[in-house]
Amino acid sequence: MESLIEAADTIGVQVDDATTECFRRYRELLIEWSSRTNLTAIKDPEAIVEQLFIRSFRIAVPAGGSVSTAGWFDGRRIIDIGSGAGIPGLPLKLIFPGADVTLVESNLKKCDFLEHVVTDLGLGGITVINQRAEDAAHSEGLRERYDLATARGVAKLPVLAEYTLPFLKPGGVAVLPKGPDVQAVRAESDDAAYAADEMGAAPAIIQPVAHPGTSPTDHIIYWLKIRSTADRYPRRVGVPSKRPLVVA
Repeated sequence: MESLIEAADTIGVQVDDATTECFRRYRELLIEWSSRTNLTAIKDPEAIVEQLFIRSFRIAVPAGGSVSTAGWFDGRRIIDIGSGAGIPGLPLKLIFPGADVTLVESNLKKCDFLEHVVTDLGLGGITVINQRAEDAAHSEGLRERYDLATARGVAKLPVLAEYTLPFLKPGGVAVLPKGPDVQAVRAESDDAAYAADEMGAAPAIIQPVAHPGTSPTDHIIYWLKIRSTADRYPRRVGVPSKRPLVVA
């Protein structure tokens, strides 16, 4: 776990022995459960640390301003949409224990895993919700209640706008990691401009993030929410993915 400790240090976070042990146990559970549940295709212990844990830390790389990483994340409400095996929400919770984290996942077996990890690690301030994002975003206790929303590998940006932005309060930020091809990411961001505006976001900022870790560069999309989302969004289950809000 030395690489994980060093990676956290590069973003200004100190990982103590107890947190290191939590990551080690989380990795054990990922490997164990993946033998019978489709959690992740990554089975190698070192690859789990690098590609799942450390790469999740990139969401916490400062995108500007004078607030420290810990100052921004600790004490904030974070929601991870389509959390799957808990990536990136659980690694963020482990390095920012003061954050209040919600993991939204529609697959019941994956939710069972997430609940097991939360209980096994004795984590507080973390909630697992077995629901589709389109439904969850209309719940009074979830809608426009979060400071930060994220999702990895869930959908294209026009769809993610509708999945994530309704959960954010005005002033909140969607932080969405995408791949290394900057031209493809820019094209996808352009396609999502109308959807993001409809959800109440300012134009996207795209930032290349190549650290911590050795994974390929991520291009991270930042959408600052500047006004409330209209009640009609998100549309009913399945519609955002079938009919994304794009302008021809």
